[in-house]
Amino acid sequence: MDILLISKIILVIALVIMMLVALRASAYKSTSMGLLGSSVIVNAFALALLIIGELYNLQFYRDISLALIFFGFVGTIAFAVVLGGDDK
Repeated sequence: MDILLISKIILVIALVIMMLVALRASAYKSTSMGLLGSSVIVNAFALALLIIGELYNLQFYRDISLALIFFGFVGTIAFAVVLGGDDK
């Protein structure tokens, strides 16, 4: 096996572990921890999609992961504005 292929597989496994840890962190009571955990899960999933798409030579995975990253960022900003309250 090629060392690059092995490193990609190890990275995908590490990303799955990171998603599980972020899921555990998002279970805390504060809203900010939930928002942080969901943002980490979306970014890790998008990166895993990029790597899996490169392993199997699929081009549409790149589009899906870029859309996930963009909409995740926009959703985080929109949620923070709504939760932020009044500017007095």
